[in-house]
Amino acid sequence: MQELISSSGLRGLAMKEFSPELCMRVGTALSGMNRGSYVVGHDVRLSSPLLVQSLINGLNAGGSDVLYLGLASTPAVAFYSRGHKGGAVITASHNPPEYNGLKIFDGRGASVSQFFYSVLLRKRGGGPEYAKWGSLGSSRAGAGLHQYVEHIASASRIRRRWKVGLDPGNGTTSVTAPLALSLSGCEVSTINLAPDGTFPGRGSEPDEKSLSGLCDMVRERHLDIGFGYDGDGDRLAIVDERGVPIPQDLALAFAAGESVKESGGGSVVVNIDTSALVDVVVESAGGKVYRSKVGDPYVLGEITNRRSIFGGETCGAWIHPRYSLCPDGVLSSVVFLNFLERSRLKPSRLGEGLPKFYLVRRKVPCPNKLKLPIMKILKGKVAGLYPRAEILTIDGIRGGLPDRSWVLVRPSGTEPILRITAESSEAKLSNRLAEDLANLIEKIRGGLT
Repeated sequence: MQELISSSGLRGLAMKEFSPELCMRVGTALSGMNRGSYVVGHDVRLSSPLLVQSLINGLNAGGSDVLYLGLASTPAVAFYSRGHKGGAVITASHNPPEYNGLKIFDGRGASVSQFFYSVLLRKRGGGPEYAKWGSLGSSRAGAGLHQYVEHIASASRIRRRWKVGLDPGNGTTSVTAPLALSLSGCEVSTINLAPDGTFPGRGSEPDEKSLSGLCDMVRERHLDIGFGYDGDGDRLAIVDERGVPIPQDLALAFAAGESVKESGGGSVVVNIDTSALVDVVVESAGGKVYRSKVGDPYVLGEITNRRSIFGGETCGAWIHPRYSLCPDGVLSSVVFLNFLERSRLKPSRLGEGLPKFYLVRRKVPCPNKLKLPIMKILKGKVAGLYPRAEILTIDGIRGGLPDRSWVLVRPSGTEPILRITAESSEAKLSNRLAEDLANLIEKIRGGLT
C-alpha cells in the first residue's frame, strides 16, 4: 500500500487500488490517531461520492465527528479544517478521471507530511479499531461554501473592473471561482463550468495544450485575462489579454517578486526544480529565495521554517501564508490581479526586460534496483563534473553554477528512469549540461551492471 503515497497524499486507480474498504480503514485509523472533529469533502470524480461515504463511516466508527461539505475544492476543505482536528478531501487532483485519492489537513489547514500517510497506512494494516457503541462519532452537513468564497474575495485590492475569463475544467472550482471573482469586483465569463467527473471539456490538468478553449474565449470576448484550474482547485494557469498562456515559471517569478515588494522584503520558497528566473526577479526586488523538495507540503514546510511570505511550484500551486497554508488557484487569481493592478502591467508584458532561460529535460533509463546505488555514486562525482557548482542534495542532486545555470537529477518515483533537468541562458549550454550528466549516469550504470 505504500506505493499509493505521493508527495501530496494517497493516489491510485479508483475502486481497484483506492477502494471503499481502504477509505473505511483509513478513516478509522485517522480517528484512532487523533480523535475529534473533521471536515470532509470530495471532488467531481464519479467514484468520489461513494468513496467519501466510506471515509466518513470510518471516521465515525473510530469515534470522530464529521462536518460534511459535499462537493468542495481542496482549498475550501483546508479552509474549513481550521479549528477542527483536521480535514480530508477525496480527490485525485489533476490526475485522469479513473484515479482517485485522499488529501489530509491538520487543524491549521496545512497538508500533513508524506510520513504521516506512511504511519496511517501501517495502522490501517493492523485492522480497524472501532470505538465503543456509546462513543461513535456523528456526521452533519455543512452550510455551503459561503465563508470560503467571502474569504477569497476579502483578499481583493483591485479597483478597476477586470474582464476575466475562467475555465474550471468541469472541476470543483466551478462552484467557487465565478462567485469569488465576481465578489472581488470582476466581470466574469466562463467555459467548462458544469461539474463533471469525466472532465469532458479539457481534462483535469490546465496545461498549455488544454487551455485552447480559454485562449479562444479571451481573444473573442476581448477579455483582460484568463484563469484555468485543475480538478480540485489548488493549481492555476494564466492566459494573457492576447489569449496566449503565460509560462508558468514567468507567472511564478512575477508573483514571488511582487510578494516581496508588497512586504518590503522577505523570502520566498520554491522547489528545487524551479527556474533561476525566480531568483533574478526576487533578488532584484530585495528578497531571498530558498529551495525545498518537490511537492507543496515540502514548500509549506520551508515557508513555515523560514517564515517566508510566499511559496510556489511551476505546476501553478502557490501558497500565500497570509491567507492560507494550502495552495489555492482561485485565491492566487485574486492576488495575481492585485499584483497586476499595482504594477500597472498588462499580463502580456510580464517578461519584458527579464533574461531568457532555456530549460531542457531528459530521461535516462535506470532499473529501480540501481537508482539508489547510482545516486550515491553520483553524489561524489557531480562536483567534479561541475567544479564551480553549489551542490544541493535535498531532493536528488542539483548543481548550481555562478552564472545561474543549473542541472538536476532526480529518480522517478513511478518509472524506471532518472530525470535530468538543466537550465541556462544559452540553449546549447543547457543541452550540454544535460548531456554531460546523462553520459556520466550511463557510464556509472554500465559499471554497476
